Amino acid sequence: MSLKSTQLAIWIIIIYLSVLYTGCSVKNQFSVINFAPLYSEQEKPLITGVRVFHESDSLSRIYVRYRPSSLKYEVKVGSNFNRADYTFSYKIFKNYESKIVLDSGAFRLYDSLYFQNQLSLVYNFSVKTPGLGNWVVELKFSDLNRAAESYYPVQINKSGNENAQDFLLVDENDEVIFEDWINWKTRFRIITTKTNIENLFVDYYDQVFPEASPPFSMAHAPVYQLTPKERFVIKVDNGITDYLQYGREGFFHFRSDTSAMNGFTLFRFHDDYPQMNDDRLLPSPMRYLTTDAEFDAITAAGDSKAKIEKFWIEIAGNESRGLKLMSDYFSRVELANLYFSSYKEGWKTDRGLIYIIFGPPVQVYRRSGIETWIYGDPQKRSNLRFDFLANQNPFTFNDFELIRQPDFKSPYYIAVDFWRR
Repeated sequence: MSLKSTQLAIWIIIIYLSVLYTGCSVKNQFSVINFAPLYSEQEKPLITGVRVFHESDSLSRIYVRYRPSSLKYEVKVGSNFNRADYTFSYKIFKNYESKIVLDSGAFRLYDSLYFQNQLSLVYNFSVKTPGLGNWVVELKFSDLNRAAESYYPVQINKSGNENAQDFLLVDENDEVIFEDWINWKTRFRIITTKTNIENLFVDYYDQVFPEASPPFSMAHAPVYQLTPKERFVIKVDNGITDYLQYGREGFFHFRSDTSAMNGFTLFRFHDDYPQMNDDRLLPSPMRYLTTDAEFDAITAAGDSKAKIEKFWIEIAGNESRGLKLMSDYFSRVELANLYFSSYKEGWKTDRGLIYIIFGPPVQVYRRSGIETWIYGDPQKRSNLRFDFLANQNPFTFNDFELIRQPDFKSPYYIAVDFWRR
């Protein structure tokens, strides 16, 4: 399925398409690709969103959102306009460790229309996904003018059980919605190729989840016995729903079969998510840095933002440095929301906690079911390593849990003290 806005962008800029080798054995470097640039504070990732949609039993379509402003435009010999040259390419493997390429392709594009334009473009292409199974896609975006490459890991989940990739969400302009969260202004509809579906059953949950525990805490992770606050049904007509809009906070789990938990989930966090523009939101993330007494003072009745500013100014020693530290800290909170949102806000997750306190990792590696972050020189024994295991969660593919260790206590408090100097 092609959307009109996506088609327009592609018709303007596509030059040629070539499908390459399939079913061959290659030296797979996927499990040793450093994905740290995806979480960088400084770099602007070329790819800002990916969505997979199963179109049939044998084909899945991958939608890729990217920023032309991240590309290098230059004037070519014999021309008088700026042009970007770039390619998308992909390889599909059974898992991160496999050496067998199941399908692959490359697409070369030129663009001269979006020079210095801050909007996002969407490119889409289909891949072969015959039969049932789960696959991983090595998606590469190459800026040819800069000789720069950006890798993005994409999971394809097609195990036979209905999941989020069986549905596509689009807004009022028929633009694909790439995030798993919506705000109160978003009007959207749901598209599926399963035209036999007449109803989607929706469970609404309003639980508020706590922040992550310290990385050295060996207490058992809480087990949530979730009970929907409300259940309702929405109609599906020939694979498309009417436009929907949800104002209340919480999350909405959609299923076509109530006998199983498989389906997809939309999260409705606070207004302006992932930003933290409401002063009432600022106290909670301070929990990671403060003592019990300091946190109680911040959250007591009154102007919490003023109290937070006072906290930062006092530990920094002067106003300008204190406000700069405060700005840096909450920038990390917002980036954690952007990168790590799952069934709870990104800053509350284990990866969000580590990202906020320690900063972006130097190296990030993916293997089947695990993501590893490394701080410091990877060749030295003094480096710090965090392993996050992927949880099987019916509400999200983005739920990773830190393997906690008592040895993390000292480096954690050193990092907290670094913020408080």
